[in-house]
Amino acid sequence: MVTDAAVEKIHKGSLKLLEEHGIYSESDLILDVFKKGGANIDAPNRVIKIPKDMVEQAIKQAPGSFVLHGRNGETDILLEPGMVYFGSGGSPEPYIWDYKHKKKRKSTKRDMVDCTRLAETLKNIDFVGSICCAGDKPEGLQLFHEYDVLLRNTSKPLLYSAPSRYHTQKFIEMAAIVSGGEEKLRQRPSIGIFTETVSPMKVGKYSDGTIDAAQMGIPVIVALAPMMGATSPATKAGTLLQGNAEALFGLVLAQLVKPGAPVLYGPGTGTFDMAVSQYSYASPEQASARTIVAQLGEFYNLPTYNLGGAAEAKLPDAEAGAQAMMGMLLNALSGITLTKVLGTLASGMYGSKEMLLICDEIALMVKQVLKGVDINDETLALDVIKDVGFTGNFLSHDHTAETFRKEFFFPNLFKRQSIHDWEKGGMKSILDVAHQKAEELLAAAKPVELPDGADEELKRVLDEIEDRN
Repeated sequence: MVTDAAVEKIHKGSLKLLEEHGIYSESDLILDVFKKGGANIDAPNRVIKIPKDMVEQAIKQAPGSFVLHGRNGETDILLEPGMVYFGSGGSPEPYIWDYKHKKKRKSTKRDMVDCTRLAETLKNIDFVGSICCAGDKPEGLQLFHEYDVLLRNTSKPLLYSAPSRYHTQKFIEMAAIVSGGEEKLRQRPSIGIFTETVSPMKVGKYSDGTIDAAQMGIPVIVALAPMMGATSPATKAGTLLQGNAEALFGLVLAQLVKPGAPVLYGPGTGTFDMAVSQYSYASPEQASARTIVAQLGEFYNLPTYNLGGAAEAKLPDAEAGAQAMMGMLLNALSGITLTKVLGTLASGMYGSKEMLLICDEIALMVKQVLKGVDINDETLALDVIKDVGFTGNFLSHDHTAETFRKEFFFPNLFKRQSIHDWEKGGMKSILDVAHQKAEELLAAAKPVELPDGADEELKRVLDEIEDRN
């Protein structure tokens, strides 16, 4: 999208912003980490200014490649520049779109169980977040119940919110239980934890959990959500510079805690919609700016993480499909490692089981595109063309039988059929097809297998948390 010189310019501007302007910290814990690490601390004003050399050292320390594990060993994903994966949802969303009533409603823990089991089942969902929430649980306890749902119903890698140090500690504790112990989780981390700054240029107690995650070797996701024109400059370049500076701050924090701590680089590029005063999840300017995030990730040799499957559309319809395809395809072609929020609608306000299946199909299509085109003697088929000649056909040729399965795309949800067969089958829309498929998958879905004693231990942790609250 931009030249190497432009990427270098963003980098140098970010270093200057961190060194001269700094980050305001609401967290005493984070102030202390940077003070001990050698940053310049303006204590009265709670501002952390990070020398250029400290940032560059942290960039060198962060691994360019690491594995985010699935609990059963079959869904591990290698995270490094050039690899591409897709994930369901992200942070908890307050509502869910109800197919039966054709509108949103408050979601429940049961909804979250269903959505997580679908994500576990769908083959093109490589990691899992949430497209709804445990909204029927008390407000202060929702996230802990959501950890419980996620850990019981998928064995795929989990990336999720932990908005305090206590949340982080409990998420890690619960993940250790289902992993067979703390040491096994340390050896094969299967969760990643968001540690978000607050744009513009501020860090709160939300990010205190970085300390515990980094110490355990749990991947830290330096994801943040500046909004062009509201909490960051109205230009893509200015938002990229500020977002990059905030992401580098999170990177330095993780490396000060533990050099070599795995980090996912994920500065957002959201737009503040001036007409309706809300964060846009699927604007073209946001999608194009994310391609530069991919370039910056490659520049730093860091795996990247960002939005991509999201929709502003309120229904799982053609608008939602167009927005999801734009984001997912651009992310994949530019090299964003992890693309999240598949299955979400209304700029992150709610998700849809049907939209999740549609996004799974889009991911299948995008992965087919990423295979590229093999150019060799067999695929060029010069001799085959000569053999068929002027009057023959390729359908009956051995070369076609030998190659078409490797070359052709075979849809899963978007079935190819004649108009006659479609009419005979009830003329179903893709929304109806997706709903029927979701119901079939859920009828067969079950919780994932847990180690002996893990069920009781998870219940014990939840009981302790409820007693504390």
